[in-house]
Amino acid sequence: MAIVKMNKFNLFSLDSDRKALLKRLQYFNQVHFNYLESSDEDQYIEKIDNLKQLSAIDSKLAKAKWAIEVLEDHKQEETSALQELKEGKKSYSLAKINERAKEFDFNGEYKKLKKISDNKDKLVEKIEENRNLIEDLKPWKDLSIKVEDLESFKNVNIAKGNILTKYYDFLVEDLSSIDLVYMETISQDENLSYLVVVYDDLIKEEVEEILRKNIFTNIEIKTDGFVKDKIKKLEKETRKDIEETKIYNVKINSRMYLYEDFCIYYDYLNNKKNKIMSENNFLKTSKVDIIEGYFPKDLEYEFLAVLDDELGDNYYLEIEEAQADDPKVPIKLKNNKFVSAFESLTEMYSMPKYNEVDPTPLFAPFYFVFAGIMVGDLGYGLLIFLGALIGLKKFNLDNKTKKFLKFFMYLGVSAAIWGFIFGSFFGDIVPMKAFIDPSTDYIEMILLSMILGGIHIFFALGIQAYMDIRDKKPLDALYDVGSWYMIITGAVIAIIAASVGTIPKIVSNGAKILMLLGMIIVLFTGGREEKSIGGKIGWGVYSLYGITSYFGDFVSYIRLMALALSSAFIAIAVNIIVRMLVGNGFLATLLGIVIFLAFQIFNIFLSFLSAYVHSARLTYVEMFNKFYEGGGIPFKEMVSKSNYFNIEEEN
Repeated sequence: MAIVKMNKFNLFSLDSDRKALLKRLQYFNQVHFNYLESSDEDQYIEKIDNLKQLSAIDSKLAKAKWAIEVLEDHKQEETSALQELKEGKKSYSLAKINERAKEFDFNGEYKKLKKISDNKDKLVEKIEENRNLIEDLKPWKDLSIKVEDLESFKNVNIAKGNILTKYYDFLVEDLSSIDLVYMETISQDENLSYLVVVYDDLIKEEVEEILRKNIFTNIEIKTDGFVKDKIKKLEKETRKDIEETKIYNVKINSRMYLYEDFCIYYDYLNNKKNKIMSENNFLKTSKVDIIEGYFPKDLEYEFLAVLDDELGDNYYLEIEEAQADDPKVPIKLKNNKFVSAFESLTEMYSMPKYNEVDPTPLFAPFYFVFAGIMVGDLGYGLLIFLGALIGLKKFNLDNKTKKFLKFFMYLGVSAAIWGFIFGSFFGDIVPMKAFIDPSTDYIEMILLSMILGGIHIFFALGIQAYMDIRDKKPLDALYDVGSWYMIITGAVIAIIAASVGTIPKIVSNGAKILMLLGMIIVLFTGGREEKSIGGKIGWGVYSLYGITSYFGDFVSYIRLMALALSSAFIAIAVNIIVRMLVGNGFLATLLGIVIFLAFQIFNIFLSFLSAYVHSARLTYVEMFNKFYEGGGIPFKEMVSKSNYFNIEEEN
């Protein structure tokens, strides 16, 4: 249970063997390449230029993705979501994906699908344009003359447009006071009135001023002939085009059998791109490639077998064990089934550096306990545990989803255990004996939280001490960890002695001396790496000031009790409401059942979400800052994770 040990290699191989070598290394999928930079002084060494290849692949990837999305949009649901989840993704080896991709006529099938889709899109665009035009023309459908005839009058002016209906009466009144004006209302609704106003040139300025005053908007009627005839024609065309789009939909649906082929081709291109992009890490001469990278130490035999099988004797290789302080060493984690379920929390924070320890097996037991206390309900825990277990057993899930379900399955176990201790089953729906009742035994809960917090902090400090001793720095372990053990232990014993009053004075005084000794060590060693006396004193004082953060850390663990109480009180409050309803008639009982199910499910979600977040907070803030820095480089495999299939490892 640790960081996977790595070997570093330097490989010189023929440039002509590069493509075949990368193909085999991708199947091996256990090599991480270092990025090598060329120097201006090295006239015969250069980077590999594969920009055109990558550009061509990106273009094909975009086409494949488009085809997949088009077919997904037209996919007819033949199976239920539950059935799809149960069946899960199909599994293929990379070799099988490559084989099927090469057999697939991607360019031909893409062009056929593109032609069908483009023709359909043109029709859809035309339908939309016609519908918009119909909407524009509808207010004018009762116009009694042809549109072009409105423009044929020589001695009069014609204004076509609309005004807000609330101004209609004002316009009528204003125009009625003028001779040589004719106004016809074509249509009217509660918002707009559509009008044609005919007026003589002699009164042009006067009429146009009235129209402006009443906010008249001129409109161009976008047709010839009678408007109602144009609308009928457009509606007929639209109905015909809609039927034609259905035909194109049928044609697209008839190509649904190609969906898996397009997905396979997309994954094939993605992994081909990975191979080509890996070349960007290399340097080359006219005939030789210079490659540097890492592979897991326990796979050295397999790595050598790949090189021998593919390159024969035409290569030169140097292998050495990766140095602990090498910042380029990629990180892979290898843990047992329980611990691996918590690896996502490490990855979310930051991967460890190669010279650190994998924090996952160290924080996983604490996280397990803390999250269980925060939920603290037997019913909630059993429900989550059984739900996760059924999901793992019944559904064909990818590895990431399996880890996620295992994570919550373990949290469910912890919640059930602590729920049994707290005597809580969906709150108080089933009477149970409580070994610790969070709602009444608050002193015990505070002590439990503080004790667990103390163990958590001491354990984190112990990890730092172990790392110092491992790295042959025992004095650092004494200065940075032993001193704080003295301070915290002495302070805790002194506080307990002052509170209880029955502890012998020699013990109390000894605790104070121990605390004082620890403070002196921190004061005189906290700035030991500084060169100046002032720097040493300043950093020593600052380090000693860190004692305040430890008090804050201890207080943080009270959240264990607070969240346990909040989860329990919400559940109990729901049960009180339910008991008031159940037994008071059918409808009241039914409502009580609905309230119980809805709010208990909501409380389960809220409780586990809070436990997830706050347990992570205790891990990241209270634990990691004692020993963990992170910032490691994740091991980059050459095979991409697929959104469509489970890609199996090659033999």
